[in-house]
Amino acid sequence: MDDYTSKNAFLELGSTSIKFYLVAASGENAGEVEHEEKIPWQLGYDVFEHQRISPRSISHCLSTLRKLAQSFPEVPLEAVTAVGTAAMREAQNAELFQRVLWDELRVKIHIIEGGIEAFLLETGFRSMVEIYPTGLFDLGGGSLELIEYLSAASTRKTSVPVGAVRLHSQLRRARDLFEYIGNGRKVARRTLIEHLIGKPPVYPELIGTGGTVRAIVQCVGSEEFGVEDVQRLIQQEVHGPVWSQLKPHRRNLFLPGLLAVEALFTTLGAERILQRQASVKQGLVSFTRILPSGP
Repeated sequence: MDDYTSKNAFLELGSTSIKFYLVAASGENAGEVEHEEKIPWQLGYDVFEHQRISPRSISHCLSTLRKLAQSFPEVPLEAVTAVGTAAMREAQNAELFQRVLWDELRVKIHIIEGGIEAFLLETGFRSMVEIYPTGLFDLGGGSLELIEYLSAASTRKTSVPVGAVRLHSQLRRARDLFEYIGNGRKVARRTLIEHLIGKPPVYPELIGTGGTVRAIVQCVGSEEFGVEDVQRLIQQEVHGPVWSQLKPHRRNLFLPGLLAVEALFTTLGAERILQRQASVKQGLVSFTRILPSGP
């Protein structure tokens, strides 16, 4: 054990997956993510359709965390920093879920507000910004975090309640795909306009991250794409799955994700979107020191 390096562990309980990060706490790799796992779950569908976390999702989370504890015995569960995002914020029984995880596993879930989630994204990406103004967005299952870098000394952070799972839950009773797409465009654009503060500047380009953006990049074969690429994919979805290689839990989320990305183009006047590997991970690592511990 002489070569053992202490590690910190983090959990991000999102709308579509439980993400686990193992980060070196000392040595040459201090602060770097050494191991990452993503386990799909149905939290977003539970909350955005029924407003509650289902017993099935609670059981799935408990069993997932027990398996992680077995795989990484050097990091006790009570030492893991865990955060819940959009779906957890809106679940009517979130306090019950928090209590169950604490009583069963001594895991403390910090439910963070949308502004804090956007702050974490900004913290993890700040060093990559080179031109101003620049917009960065992370499209998730329950919300879209938008960071507007107006200048080197000024940013504006907005958490918008439009995400792929949320939008699909709102649209799933549409009579057909044409109604689904038409209503989806209206909802996504209206929600963005309602939550943007003032008139945003026109961004020649936006920087995007998240599952939908990664899927678009794979479909078009380029890390840069325009609104015409997104609209072509939407039309192709009408005639059948554009990207049949998508995992089943991502399949239903591609079309609503496309509608949300299209709304960003039309609302902010962007000419193109560039995909980058930004996330809340590094922000979460930096943020740990101000989170309270204990139940």
